Order: sequence, then C-alpha cells, then structure tokens
Amino acid sequence: MGAEVDATGAVQPGLEEEQPPAAVEEPAEENQRKRLIAVGVMDIDKRLGGGLPPESVTLVEGDPDAGKSVMIQQLGFGALKEGLKVDVFLAESSAREFLQQMDSLGMSTTDYYLLGQLSLYQTNLRVDREKAERILRHLLHHIEECDDRDLFIVDSITPLLFQFDEHYVLSFLASCNELASQGRTIITTLHSYAMSESLRFRANSIVDAHLRLRIEELGDQLVRTLEVSKIRGAVKTAKNTVSFNVQTGLGLKSVPISKTKA
Repeated sequence: MGAEVDATGAVQPGLEEEQPPAAVEEPAEENQRKRLIAVGVMDIDKRLGGGLPPESVTLVEGDPDAGKSVMIQQLGFGALKEGLKVDVFLAESSAREFLQQMDSLGMSTTDYYLLGQLSLYQTNLRVDREKAERILRHLLHHIEECDDRDLFIVDSITPLLFQFDEHYVLSFLASCNELASQGRTIITTLHSYAMSESLRFRANSIVDAHLRLRIEELGDQLVRTLEVSKIRGAVKTAKNTVSFNVQTGLGLKSVPISKTKA
C-alpha cells in the first residue's frame, strides 16, 4: 500500500494488500489507462482540452497558497474515480496531512488508500546533495519499474532548486519526459518564486503540459487564477485562463469573471 522514501534513498515497504486474481483483469482496462485525467471542474477541464493527456509530463507551477496542492489532489482524485492507480510522492506534507486535506475538500481517499489503489510515499528532499540524488534515483527507478500504476504525482521538486542548480531540475524533468515516452503519466509541482524566467521557458519546452497558478488582486479581492501555458493535443485559444476558489467540502470551483469583477 504506502511506503516511504527515507533520507537514505531507500524505499521502505508498507503493508501489502492481497492482489485480486489475474482473471479479474479485463481487456478494457488497457483502454481505461489511456483516458484523459480530468479535474472534474467543467471550466478548468475545458481549458485542458478535456483533461491532461496520458503518457505525459505535467508541470504545475504556482505561488504559495495559489492552489497547487489542491489542483494535484483534484487531478489525483479524478484518476482514482476512473479506476486508475495513483502513486503520490510527498515532499511537503505527511501522508496523514494529505488524506486529511483531501477529506476536508470533499474528496475522501481513505478507502482508495486502504485498498492500495492510492499509495503515498514520504519523500524528504531537504537533505544534503548526496542523499537527495540517491532519493531521486530511487524515485525515478520506482516510476520506471511500476507497470501496474497509472499516475505518478511528485509534490514538490522545489527543494531541488536549493540543493542543486537549475540544470539539475531540467535534467529531472527530462528524465520524467523519457519515462513518459515509456508509457508513464507524471505530474510534478514547483513553486513560482523559485523559478527564473529562463528556467520557466526551458522547463516549458520539456513538459507536455504546463499549468501556472497565481493569486491576483482584482479590485478589493484576491483571486486564484489558473493559466494553461501549454497542453499537448489541445488547441491553443485566447481563453486559456480561469479563475477559481477553494471551498471546504467541495474542492475547486470556477468563478465567473463577472463575479470576480463585482
């Protein structure tokens, strides 16, 4: 079920759930894994061309409290509801905090976690350079070897920018891109304040999808905004942004422009 990637870089095994008989698997499962990964909010999914493409790398970038974690939680929950298996690597929260936050947003994932459909890994990247490199090697190896998982989420890789230079972060994204070409679907988050414009431009050229979250002042209000900077397979339109808020028990909800201006 869950496990931890500790400071030594070793993956610590957790409890293993008994696997269902192989005969249960149906041919339709392979098609199921190819589905778009949607947020479940019509205005947002419309900007995504229906959802994130499978076998891709998505970078979710944002300011503090702009909604990065909620965005990836909503995407993960959407995947779980479609029957997909999700692995989440947590560098900024514990497994308990992750589950509690999702519960508070009306996205209960405890059953998925207990049944092994959702696995959570504690990934401490705030260590010295040697240990961080070892952890990342194990993380990438885990993604490469897990043929039975459908979506991998890394939240977040911001500590890498303080441990290494920008080239190392780009190298990590390039490794994820290579794994995507082998059939993996990966989402990772990064804080905007840690990124230079050069890094943003070069990262955007590597990933298949780039979502940028901001908090903006509109009149006397602070509004969260999602900009779809890039999405593979979706038609680029002038309306590539959407405003939203986060509601307890409901998760992400889009906010019409007319209301934000009111």
